[in-house]
Amino acid sequence: FNISLMELKNIANLIAQKEFSDAKTDLIQFIEKHKAFINKKSSKENNYKNIYYTLSQVCKQLNELENSKKYLQKHLQINSLDCEALLNLTNLQLKTLDIKDIEKNYKKILKINKDYLPAIVNLAIFYEGVGKINSAKKYYEKAKKLEPNNLNFHYNLIRIDPKYLNSQKITSIKEVIKNSNVPKEKEFLADFILSKHHEINKDYVNEIKFLDLSHQNFLKFNVNKKAQEYWSEIIPYIHNKLILLNSTKQTLSNMKPIFIIGLPRSGSTLTELILSTSKTTKHILGESNIINHSLINNFNDKIFNNIEKKIEIDLNYLEEKIAMSLNNFKVSSFDNTMIIDKSLENFFYVDLIIKIFPKAKFIITERNLKDNIIGIYKKLLLEIPWAHSIHDIVKYIDNYKSITDFYKKKYNKNFISIKLVDFKNSTKVKNLFKFCDLKFNQNYFNFKNNHQFVNNASNIQIRNN
Repeated sequence: FNISLMELKNIANLIAQKEFSDAKTDLIQFIEKHKAFINKKSSKENNYKNIYYTLSQVCKQLNELENSKKYLQKHLQINSLDCEALLNLTNLQLKTLDIKDIEKNYKKILKINKDYLPAIVNLAIFYEGVGKINSAKKYYEKAKKLEPNNLNFHYNLIRIDPKYLNSQKITSIKEVIKNSNVPKEKEFLADFILSKHHEINKDYVNEIKFLDLSHQNFLKFNVNKKAQEYWSEIIPYIHNKLILLNSTKQTLSNMKPIFIIGLPRSGSTLTELILSTSKTTKHILGESNIINHSLINNFNDKIFNNIEKKIEIDLNYLEEKIAMSLNNFKVSSFDNTMIIDKSLENFFYVDLIIKIFPKAKFIITERNLKDNIIGIYKKLLLEIPWAHSIHDIVKYIDNYKSITDFYKKKYNKNFISIKLVDFKNSTKVKNLFKFCDLKFNQNYFNFKNNHQFVNNASNIQIRNN
């Protein structure tokens, strides 16, 4: 037992030092050695009952999400009532769009503990993402009953139900704001709710006043400053300074990826949902951010510390990391495999993408720029660090326009543009399907009954209209 304890301490040290590959190797060896004890059902004499959980978290750090899910399932065979582990497993399934068992798993947690708030909230998010709005409302209301002073739940209900914010609700919310000492980092929600209240009452001066306050408070207390710097000051100036060392393996060169790029609130979600109606075999990745995450997570120091210099990127290594991320979405065969990815920021990485995926195609979604700016600012896009001042939005759009114009000229045959109004024209939609090598579906607006998970601000608007 003392030897085992020493082994576990060594593994804990490796994890603390972020030596996750070595920690994974040692954990697997440890499990093999002590399998007879570890695989006992959870009991007082099982000292290793959380070892699979630890291994799953190590795999998660290594971005081996399929392995992480596998080890969480092993942990749950021993610890079947562990709500946190089941929540982790279900959240990973949601992240990788493996949605078959998500509803069942969240409800299983709630059978164990009916008031387990993370499961209630995530089930509401899931229902919202697949377009089951009444079910989403039901679970956001349950969450609100458990934490009546939590403004997040009012905010979410306002997003999905335009009729939610009546005079009785606003009085109640004002009481919460007045009496509950709203934390500084949540003041933006109070301001946004008041902005929506004034919008409903057509008091546009106060609507804009509180909307501005909401963005200012979000910028002050919530925005990741490093991420804000990256999108505003770094990637716009280094995207064409990447020295792409030739790939010898060319692991992904036969894939046929379709990248939907553009600005938020420009029709990208509608484009993705329409293309998803094609009967052609394909993998829908949503906003996977695979390219950006693979680059940042593996070349972070070079990117942030060498803005004035050329940055060497080892394509063989980067391809391995991208392939691993694709595996997380159950894309395991790369020969002529078609994927549709809607990570809008990929316009920064066109050179890099075409080097790795020579058959890549890019769809630029377009909208009147003034409407687009207003749409971005009014939506309060919490995941986007540059979307909280008109100045930052305009700066980002200027970079977007100049970069996409450059790449459209450089790789003209790889690009197509489509506007929101074009979807009323079946000929233009047919041309879009043809460009993508997708079989055309005449009922391309019949995606409402296709409960594909969409986790962004446009989801509700599109499904309702």
